[in-house]
Amino acid sequence: LALAVLFYLLVFRTEQGKVEPKRTELADLTKELNEAKRVQKDIDKLREEYGQMSQLVERFEKRLPEEREIPTLLNRFERLGGELGLKVEMSTMPPKRENRVEVIPYKVTTRGQFHQITSFINLLERDDRYLKVSEIDIGEEEEGVSEATFVMSTLRFITGAEQEKAKETADAAKSDVKK
Repeated sequence: LALAVLFYLLVFRTEQGKVEPKRTELADLTKELNEAKRVQKDIDKLREEYGQMSQLVERFEKRLPEEREIPTLLNRFERLGGELGLKVEMSTMPPKRENRVEVIPYKVTTRGQFHQITSFINLLERDDRYLKVSEIDIGEEEEGVSEATFVMSTLRFITGAEQEKAKETADAAKSDVKK
């Protein structure tokens, strides 16, 4: 009996002390394995969502002009107005930056018949590019001619490099003011 108690105390208790940390480790590994299985199950869904988001971003980027495209875009709009029989003048306004988007407004003045002006505005709003027409003011028609003014705004994404450059310029301007 003493031998059995001694065996229990020396061998069994010692081994039991080693088993408990292994059980905890096994429970942690089981938890990690279950999490990995859940992620694996969702990975196809996440990849599909990523693909859809990538396509959406690509469509947005196609509809937003790059800075170098803007003069061509303006010429196209002036030409479009001319094809409708309008005289179109566009002048730049100061751009506004909001987060990673730059809003580029233009003051547009058109002269022509009322229905030509409204057709032109309608074509602008339905253009492939994102355009916003606001502050529309159409004067009364005199001798068959109306004058309309409005603000046409387009948007463009600001790249990370442009954001950094703008921040550096702003920081330099602040330090110049302090001097």
